[in-house]
Amino acid sequence: MTDGIVIAVIGGLGAVIVALLGYLVTQLVKLGNRVRALEVRDRRSWLYIRSLIDYAYRHTDTTQYPLPEPPEGWLDDIKE
Repeated sequence: MTDGIVIAVIGGLGAVIVALLGYLVTQLVKLGNRVRALEVRDRRSWLYIRSLIDYAYRHTDTTQYPLPEPPEGWLDDIKE
């Protein structure tokens, strides 16, 4: 093979590898953002569940003492 063909093949393979790495980095960033959002939701859920447990121990009459409201953003959808 001539030098031009070898350089073209190496250049083409390099372009494919760079494109693949770019795609993988993008997917990892998306995954990291989703994990962070799920961790925030998990913390909010734990706080809300804990407040419901405390409520159940303190109050039995739900008409006089309404249930605690869920935390802000608890029911929001996870953005991808």
